[in-house]
Amino acid sequence: MNNIKKIGIVGHFTGVNSFGISKPYMDFFRHFGEVSIITPWEDDIRDLDLLVLPGGPDVNPLRYLEPEDELSIYIGSSCPFKERFDRQLLPKYIEAKTKIFGICRGHQSLAVYFGAKLVQDMYHETNPESDGAKTIHKVTAPDFIKQMIPTMQEYNDLLFDVNSRHHQVVMNCPENATVIGRYDGKHKEHWEEGDIEALTYFPNYPAHSVQWHPEDKRDEFSVRLINHLLNLNDE
Repeated sequence: MNNIKKIGIVGHFTGVNSFGISKPYMDFFRHFGEVSIITPWEDDIRDLDLLVLPGGPDVNPLRYLEPEDELSIYIGSSCPFKERFDRQLLPKYIEAKTKIFGICRGHQSLAVYFGAKLVQDMYHETNPESDGAKTIHKVTAPDFIKQMIPTMQEYNDLLFDVNSRHHQVVMNCPENATVIGRYDGKHKEHWEEGDIEALTYFPNYPAHSVQWHPEDKRDEFSVRLINHLLNLNDE
């Protein structure tokens, strides 16, 4: 029996004539299973053990802003291919209950799908381009995560280091999600408890997401979340 997990990662144009995913994503996720690249213009969804929503440009603000909300002048350009995936394919994967792991933009996009808004522009510490795994700040995880997610039972480091390179962040926790990671940094005007850095939709939906980049950091927290999703239905 083939027990190799099938992992699909949403791709993007990496050059004028090339389409794919960056090397850190391939190197990281191949340790969990067989990786394939999903093109946003596909019409049907694939049979996957895990769908990965990777980082990327800003989520289109028209997906979450209300008519009375002001559009920030600092908003970045969105990726039309990832936006096409979010509009056309992501709802189908969610309807099929496909397990999902979101990273950075993927974390934000998944939150927007489930009803959250984003802070369109925010100051934060960022990684230098030369060192994507450099520690930037600490994230605090609540103790109840050990009861919610079995793979966290032996996870004792509830305050841990992450990398960071984003200028948007999830503003509010979606109704069917739970915050499992916060950064008590500079943005108290939005959240008294600290920035939302990680979310779980489990047990309502089999998905976790993080604001940082585990494909570079390879942190134990993210690895345990990914393994939890991959092993959910195993007997």
